[in-house]
Amino acid sequence: MKKSIKMRINNLFALGLFSLFLVSCSKSPKELVLEAKNGNIEDALICKFLPYQNFSEEENIHLYSSKQGDSINVNRVVLSFKEIPANIKIDSAFLQLKFNAKSVIGKESFGENGFIIQRIISPWDETEVNWANAPVTTDHNQIFTDKTKLNKDPNRINVTRLVQDISDDKDNSYGFLLKLINENSSSLVLLASSNNSEASLRPKLKIYYSDKQ
Repeated sequence: MKKSIKMRINNLFALGLFSLFLVSCSKSPKELVLEAKNGNIEDALICKFLPYQNFSEEENIHLYSSKQGDSINVNRVVLSFKEIPANIKIDSAFLQLKFNAKSVIGKESFGENGFIIQRIISPWDETEVNWANAPVTTDHNQIFTDKTKLNKDPNRINVTRLVQDISDDKDNSYGFLLKLINENSSSLVLLASSNNSEASLRPKLKIYYSDKQ
């Protein structure tokens, strides 16, 4: 009798542990990696000095500012990861951008080149976007990055808040705008685009998420 009761207790204990395991597994964050495959990433350079020209087929998406005569030339970048799921809880999200050592623009980044990442809130077309028709952005939850040194990659960029905003408002979210914090300085960040011939250099977004309760 005592042996039977002990077995029942052991079985109940084991069942309880298994149930806790299932619950913990169900709450474990899922991982989603968005890379430049099958056109699911769009990016383009927009240039102040060439306001009507589209730069969507470049291997580089370099952020740039430089005084030229009495004017300042500025390059910004628009970047969209189409497959960010709607209505999920973002535990963390990290944007990976890589230095492009083979850039025809230069061999190293320079200047006070920290940059801002903002959420784009109006539509844009990769093959048509330019400085003159650049999409609208919001500075809500914008991200500030550190200075990028010489030929180094930017630090891994935590974009959790921005990706959560995109997931919560998919109908009014169209990716990221990248621009230098100080566009009046002489600065450059050399980055590889989704068109880069080296797949390992292309932009990547890694998301850890769970379903909303």
